[in-house]
Amino acid sequence: MKFQLERIALFSDAVFAIAITLMMIEIKAPHLGHHVPFGEALGTFLELLPIFMGTILSFFIIGVYWSKHHKLMKYLTGYTPKLIWLNIGFLLTIAFIPFSTSFVFENFMAYSPVPLLVYNFNYTMATLLEYRLFSYALNPKNGICTSDTIPESDYNKKEMLFPIVVYALVSGLAFVNPAIAFMGYGAFGLQNMLSKRSAKK
Repeated sequence: MKFQLERIALFSDAVFAIAITLMMIEIKAPHLGHHVPFGEALGTFLELLPIFMGTILSFFIIGVYWSKHHKLMKYLTGYTPKLIWLNIGFLLTIAFIPFSTSFVFENFMAYSPVPLLVYNFNYTMATLLEYRLFSYALNPKNGICTSDTIPESDYNKKEMLFPIVVYALVSGLAFVNPAIAFMGYGAFGLQNMLSKRSAKK
């Protein structure tokens, strides 16, 4: 049983690792001609800043998903076919992140809400499926976890679903002004503040 759980964890880790790697591959280094002026070369590089920003943002968000998934695995004592398929469904959303990241940040100056809507839909589905995976895996009735040892901080339903509020906010702002919609991600700072206050109580 332990070996099978390790296989599930290793497969999941591989998907996370490949998703992060593919995002880096999506950054295409520009080709500069011979004796290109400094200003032109710098301008060409600066055109890549949006995709750099997107890659860094998505890198850390994927890291958060991986961290939660890693915590989940250490509580499991067994598995079921349903758990495997819930996990695969969640990993599918992670595998799509390199595409949605490239789509939104390659079209940063298009001033269209569509790329941001695709990007946030991707993360919304990832959050919902992650929540469904946790809900099933940590339900004592399913008999595949040691639920009595799970800290409340590792399975706070409100905290797990909070990102959906942020993604909805950014999606709404995308219809108003796609250029400033990214500021909506600052709401994640509010989540950290609320988490710290809850921990003190």
